[in-house]
Amino acid sequence: MSLNKFMHQRNRYKNKKPSFLDLALKYSEFRAHTTQDESGKVFLDFKNAEALRALTTCLLKEDFGLSMELPSDRLVPTLPLRLNYIHWLEDIVGKEENKWGIDIGTGASCIYPVLAASMNKWHFLATEADDENFVYANKNVSANNLQDYINVLQVTSEDILVAPLQSFTQTNKFDFCMCNPPFFADHLEAQAITNTRSAQRPEAGSVSTASPQECIAQGGEVGFIRHMIEESTVLRDKIRVYTSMVGKKSSLQHLKEDLKHHKVAKYSTTEFCQGKTMRWGIAWTYDPAVHFPKSSFETRKEKPPLQYIIPRGAGGVDYKVHEIAAYLQSLLESIKFHCYQGKKAKSYTSITLTAVENTWCHQRRFRRQQKQQLISLQTYAVKPINSEPSPQKAEVIAAESSSKKAEVITSESIPLKVEDRSVEPNPLNVENRSVESNHSQVTQKRVLEIADEHITSEPKRLRSDSVSDNATSAGVNGSTKINTTNVSPSKKKDTNEPESQELNKSLTDSSLTEYILKCVMRLKLVDEQVQLELEWLGGESRELMHQVLTFIKNKLTVPVGKC
Repeated sequence: MSLNKFMHQRNRYKNKKPSFLDLALKYSEFRAHTTQDESGKVFLDFKNAEALRALTTCLLKEDFGLSMELPSDRLVPTLPLRLNYIHWLEDIVGKEENKWGIDIGTGASCIYPVLAASMNKWHFLATEADDENFVYANKNVSANNLQDYINVLQVTSEDILVAPLQSFTQTNKFDFCMCNPPFFADHLEAQAITNTRSAQRPEAGSVSTASPQECIAQGGEVGFIRHMIEESTVLRDKIRVYTSMVGKKSSLQHLKEDLKHHKVAKYSTTEFCQGKTMRWGIAWTYDPAVHFPKSSFETRKEKPPLQYIIPRGAGGVDYKVHEIAAYLQSLLESIKFHCYQGKKAKSYTSITLTAVENTWCHQRRFRRQQKQQLISLQTYAVKPINSEPSPQKAEVIAAESSSKKAEVITSESIPLKVEDRSVEPNPLNVENRSVESNHSQVTQKRVLEIADEHITSEPKRLRSDSVSDNATSAGVNGSTKINTTNVSPSKKKDTNEPESQELNKSLTDSSLTEYILKCVMRLKLVDEQVQLELEWLGGESRELMHQVLTFIKNKLTVPVGKC
């Protein structure tokens, strides 16, 4: 699949591919590496390093008026990719003249500074550790009369930013830095012997022309850029925007984690699309005024928010935005969503929803399991009432399980009705057995009522979690103490709501760095109707947000006759 349609809009090769026929007719050095079929179409062997070298030098002459000498054993730059990187920088720092940039490891071609200086009149400090690359870089700068814009500085392989800036005196502040780091950690990875490339993935369409010193570094690209991040924490705003190309998408997650570790709050990534090849860019800054653009590749996948008109009477609350929002927040918190209140107006509210586990699917199965856990309490053996029992203080004792002493359920929690209170303590007395039978029946009936009440009642904030925890402990440990006042909506008033909101806020802001779903729920009044909207922010799959909407719809079903 060609990625050219996602190439940067200003890239000159996006809508106008180079004409190999015109180049072959004009440049003999290019014509020597081409073939022509019967229809007259010209072909180039992209797996021939000399053919790639001829293509790049001829395109630089034809399209940019630049003269470039490239050694046979060094990297040949591909122009569409380099232009994508430069245009991305233009979007971040602006296209104005006299910007100052640093090109880390400029290579023999010195391609980024030469192109940017000729196109935008930008100034560069170009660093290079390899002796041969340093010589050719100076040649190419001089051949194009760009000495006033580009300073090539020879450094050691350990020098990235701090040391070169200490020795450079023409300016003490840069607008950006850029880098095309060595992609591989060792020769085995560079030769594709040890890599993560899928067996089904087709072979690369072109040959690699990079020398070992250009494509291999300790730790590979992650190790190199990680070193850049560490040095950026020292330099901070001496460079306004730090950027680098990334060769493997899998590296991005490691680099994002490093940026978070160093408390770099503002960073961004993008895609460089050209031909059948994709590369990535990563940028970070300490300047809050910097704006990072969205890539055209990512915006292609953006889908409109999910919308749903809430029916009148749903949830048993007033048909008003904030009343329905409060009901939905309570509902979602009951299934362990973290809710953070966003913008709020007279007829509008937004709440950021974050979930670390899927608690909204298979709700019917969950309710069955929860009911079975509660009903299991009544299966414990009920011992006879002995030695002067007091009906008002009667206790139902659960049988011992796994050698653990059972907790007790008091009659204050489960009231018992016993008409004959003068029964003598005689285990053989019929009336006593009658009391015991009534006692057992009432206990079983009450536990079933508790289970039904817990499962069918409307969600109350924090209450369902406490019941679930008690029920789970009963099923696991074989013993528990149940106080039914914890599950009675009429007797339990939530006094922890402010603490719950504060907890949700802190969790959403800081600790919830890993989640399976994050979205924004908006409620607003549209034509006298309350409209719910879910907008995707991130997570494992957008399908999870569809499932949440289905869950909400099921809970907002209006009872018959209450429309």
